[in-house]
Amino acid sequence: MEVKLIGKRKFLVTVMLCSLFIGNSVLNAFGSSPSQQEQQSAVAAQQSKAPTTSSKQTAVTFPALKGPYKVGTERFHWIDKSRPETFTADKTDHRELMIQVWYPTNASSASHKLEPYATNPTALAKFYEDYTKIPAAQFLSLLTTTTHSLIKAPIAEAKQKHPVLVLSHGFGMLNDTYRFIAEPLASQGYIVVSVQHTYNSLITTFPNGKVATFNGSNSDSTSHMDRLITKVWVKDVQFVLDRLEQLAEKKSYHIWKQADLSRVGMLGHSFGGATAAQVMLQDDRVKAGINMDGGFFGKVIPETGIPGPFMLMSAGYDGLKSLESIDPKQAAAAQGVDEKKLTEMLKHVIARYKQAVRFSYSVSFRHADHGTFSDTPLISFPSVSNDAARLQTVYRTHSNINAYTLDFFDHFLKEKPTKLLDGKNKIEDVKVDIGEHVKTKIETSK
Repeated sequence: MEVKLIGKRKFLVTVMLCSLFIGNSVLNAFGSSPSQQEQQSAVAAQQSKAPTTSSKQTAVTFPALKGPYKVGTERFHWIDKSRPETFTADKTDHRELMIQVWYPTNASSASHKLEPYATNPTALAKFYEDYTKIPAAQFLSLLTTTTHSLIKAPIAEAKQKHPVLVLSHGFGMLNDTYRFIAEPLASQGYIVVSVQHTYNSLITTFPNGKVATFNGSNSDSTSHMDRLITKVWVKDVQFVLDRLEQLAEKKSYHIWKQADLSRVGMLGHSFGGATAAQVMLQDDRVKAGINMDGGFFGKVIPETGIPGPFMLMSAGYDGLKSLESIDPKQAAAAQGVDEKKLTEMLKHVIARYKQAVRFSYSVSFRHADHGTFSDTPLISFPSVSNDAARLQTVYRTHSNINAYTLDFFDHFLKEKPTKLLDGKNKIEDVKVDIGEHVKTKIETSK
């Protein structure tokens, strides 16, 4: 399979645009916590040691699920025949999406196979190597692991149907690289529907063998990204919501018969997090949303705020102060980007962030970087002396992210009392801030 790849610098600039916390995000686009010098040393050492496709890696172990259910999973290929595909020149193309669903089940591995993280880990690792210039062997610890998900297991039937969460990946990412959060949510009784945004994910393979690769043209333009999110990504999610309604009405498939579409939430990473906010501005079917370390693109958030409960998760504690301290000239030179475009982007992100936090819960994670809100930090750096300790920090941070995500959706979709959002029960290395308008709503509801 021949794949066209965009330049790495172009991708890092895109990550910088889509992330809220610019400094860490560019250096950690793939979620790795070692310093840039450590990474380069690890790469050099690994290249001198063994062939790049060596499989001598310790497999990643995903922590045990804490919910009352096991997890089932299934993939779907859906075509929106009402929308032409704007990323191709073929006028007969329509928008095609790959969807992965995780859901609660009572089945076991005795009756259903556990899903591997990647169906062809060697090929995918080589793909990453060609793109990132990081040896394929470093990716194999993650790509060769087995997940908790049982392939096509029957959904757990319940007297009360399961709420639905739509998951939107980061720009250039893949929709199945968020298992650290999708599987735990499914084990707690949620149906998680993960959307792959074709041509804005790294690579999409359809059942007929067709391959769509990443298109990052004009991604250094905030106005272009504003249009992209409203005209493509939001419409992708709305199409999925429409399709879910159609399938739930038919009651002909086990997953959708148990979907409660009166309780829909959404979470997204980076550009996907910005998409969650935009969907809530345009579609009242989504009742609560989470932006995981993303900026805000699309339509300007109005003075009335984002409708419904919203939470902004952030990497590190510095947040807005860090953004406002950036020297555009110095940052542009360091990243090799246009100073004028970077200045425009900073102004754009800062203004929209200030507006968003007034109406949001803000949760900051001290030891997170931009990639921590995905599975990518689990990529191993075997030549880094502190890699085992680094991975333990990632596991703890993932656990904290999951705790706040579950508390948020349990509170607003299942009407359970909050355990963490009020900030009274504190978790180490996590800081909670409540927007001024959220505080007002809380006080008036008492």
